[in-house]
Amino acid sequence: MIKTYIERISEGNNLQLADAYVVMQHIMHGECNNSQISGLLLALRTKGETPEEVAGFVKAMRDKSLKITSRYKNTIDVCGTGGDGSNTFNISTAASFVVAGAGVYVAKHGNRSVSSKSGSADVLTHLGININLSPDVTEQALNEIGIAFLFAPVYHPAMKYAAEVRRELGIKTIFNILGPLTNPAGTKKQLVGVFNNKTAKLMAEAAFYLDMERIVFLSTENSLDEISLAGITNVYEYNLNSKLKEYKIDSSAFGLSEIESGKIKSDSTENNAKIFLSVLKEKIKDEAFYVVVANAAMALHVAGLSEDLVECKNIAEESILSGKAFEKFTALKNFGEKHQ
Repeated sequence: MIKTYIERISEGNNLQLADAYVVMQHIMHGECNNSQISGLLLALRTKGETPEEVAGFVKAMRDKSLKITSRYKNTIDVCGTGGDGSNTFNISTAASFVVAGAGVYVAKHGNRSVSSKSGSADVLTHLGININLSPDVTEQALNEIGIAFLFAPVYHPAMKYAAEVRRELGIKTIFNILGPLTNPAGTKKQLVGVFNNKTAKLMAEAAFYLDMERIVFLSTENSLDEISLAGITNVYEYNLNSKLKEYKIDSSAFGLSEIESGKIKSDSTENNAKIFLSVLKEKIKDEAFYVVVANAAMALHVAGLSEDLVECKNIAEESILSGKAFEKFTALKNFGEKHQ
């Protein structure tokens, strides 16, 4: 059956959402060989994926995944697609603890590195966080501490059928953008960094079909999948009331000064961990500190704490300076050690 879909896509035809759902189901049930999966991914990439195709793949992946439940309705995810090639430190990972320190529950969905020096799972493992907790124990952590790390391979075991093809292709495909849209906690609010503006808009348009309450996708002019404070950030915000809004922000939106992008780069997992601790534990007010604050502020905005980004920035900064952000990190680390 999948051959028919590959042929249709190769001829330039788009799939309906329901058809995309069926295709993804076939893949996740192990019913497609590597050549078929490769052919499908390359055909989609050549044609250009549509919002309906992305949504169909996401819905199938969500239905097949393991899940956890948060008792806090306003639970948020702060993540990125990765793959921007910028080699910045793990900004969204640090920002997640800042958001949790401000009282918003965070179900941080992440994986190991795609193309960066270090993914969220890599740096958290280096920092002593147990990323291999079972779903039920992770759910306990989320509800007791207010933050948990959801290691993607634990929750999406069916993706193993596409793993070899993805590794061999070594290029961006539709699979690179599914992870941020398939949080196992079913978060209705998210902040998602995306590796380029075109893809950020595509994902925002797909959100229309995905029962999201409020979700912001962002990408900078130089294709960074975070708010960098070193230039313009393009924002694509979807919510139930106003649907899709597009706007641009810079450092002044947070009441902050512009920084040099080179100041937030890192060349290793070890250095990423060092920067993480310099922000959350040592509270050193440098470029890394303010980039984390800005990204956490946008997440707090998405969570609904305030529509004013400067106010959200102040809340984020207080989360760090009061020690609450690092307290969340310590609590999660201690929890993981008890559940080895």
